[in-house]
Amino acid sequence: MSVDILDLAAFYATPLGQYVQRRLTASMRDMWPTPAQAADETVIGYGFGTPLFADLWPHAQWRFLMPSQIGVMLENDQLDGRIAMAEEACLPLRESSVNRLIGVHGVEVARDVEALFHEFWRVLVPRGRVLLVVPNRSGFWARGDSTPFGMGRPFSRGQLRTIMQQTGFDQIRFRAGLLMPPFLPVRLMHSLVAIEGLSRYISPQVNGVWLVEAVKRVPAPLKQQKRVRLPVAGLPRPAFSQNLPRR
Repeated sequence: MSVDILDLAAFYATPLGQYVQRRLTASMRDMWPTPAQAADETVIGYGFGTPLFADLWPHAQWRFLMPSQIGVMLENDQLDGRIAMAEEACLPLRESSVNRLIGVHGVEVARDVEALFHEFWRVLVPRGRVLLVVPNRSGFWARGDSTPFGMGRPFSRGQLRTIMQQTGFDQIRFRAGLLMPPFLPVRLMHSLVAIEGLSRYISPQVNGVWLVEAVKRVPAPLKQQKRVRLPVAGLPRPAFSQNLPRR
């Protein structure tokens, strides 16, 4: 089952979606404790990263790319000119132009995961860093379609490691996220946050998502794929243009 931008926006407006937003933001801060806020440090949010930016690094130079599979939406005027639709095999960014890339709800909807990861490698600066949130194949959140994490292709830890190594990334590090099952009442999930870490030992491998961090390896891998050139219909528009559909 596929997910679109309206499904994602509706989910993050619910109490469960707001819980997910807070837990993912907290995990990202733990993995990347140094904030991205320099004027020349560009952070790309690929997928549906707009719920995270205000709580994570509000002063960073954020830009958001939304895959054509899910569509594009402008949720507030603060993001006007920062959002663009993208094809996963041909991101509208220059080579070596991005310092950090965060992916949420992007990998699991990809038609060609390896092509997407090659594009991540291409646009990152040397030793640039990527942090992805990907549904865990053996977790509770991927077993139903009541949340967006059950509406795409989930991955195991081993699958992610193999793909990232083959597409030019190293220093790969994993962290388990969303450790409480989604069928619990949201109030109970909030009250159990203090002991959430114990579930890593009590019930390993059933976490909802993997947060995986990696660093761009230089030089390029030997089997770097060629970029796919897609035909453009009509007049081209700037990658981050205004007048996008609003919520």
